[in-house]
Parts: sequence; C-alpha cells; structure tokens
Amino acid sequence: MFRAGGASVPGSQVEARALVEARLPEPTVARSRDALLRALHRDGAAATAAGLLAVSPDDGRILDRAGHPHPRRFALGPHTDGRSSGAFARPRTNAPAFRQNDATARALLLSLRDLSCRASLAV
Repeated sequence: MFRAGGASVPGSQVEARALVEARLPEPTVARSRDALLRALHRDGAAATAAGLLAVSPDDGRILDRAGHPHPRRFALGPHTDGRSSGAFARPRTNAPAFRQNDATARALLLSLRDLSCRASLAV
C-alpha cells in the first residue's frame, strides 16, 4: 500500500496499491547515460548552458558548437532545446508539438530526396 499526503492539505492522505512515477530526469547531454547523446556531444554537437542538445528551431537539425546545423542529423524530444509545449496534445489540433514534428519530418524527407537524387546522378 502506498500512502501520500502533503503540507498543502494537512491531515489528508491518499492510499493506493501502485505508484507510477511519470517524470523525466533532468536532461543533460554531457552527463547523459545515453551513449548516442554523449557521442554526439563529444563529436561536436552543441549543448546549451542548461545541458540540452542545441537544435535548429526551424527544423530540428543538430547544431554544432559554431551554431551551424548538421546536414543530416536531426533531434526531437526532452533532451533538446527545441522542446515545445503540448507533449500530450490532442489529435487534429495543430498543436505546437505537432507543427515542430511536421517541420522536422519535411526537412528530413527533403534531405533524403536530395541524397537519392545525387545517388541516381552518380550512376
């Protein structure tokens, strides 16, 4: 049994059989346990003063330490400084998170198309 109470409602307790912790740890690229994030940072990807992976606000491309976007590396999510509100946005609402994801998807698809065109010209 899990029991919880708080100072804001003295004398009140809530009991439950389960506790679900739904929070994310403080994101920092340099100290992340994620090998990919650490490797990106070690290879020149920029981190903000708060420790987040720096990405272009336009399309989610990972920025290098000089502020230049990488041509083929994209990142979204809580470990980036491109986070938008509305992580639990309702479908068909055109929420900021959906617009951010759509912009990144468009940039990624254009990047793949360009690579495909170059590959077909080389043949």
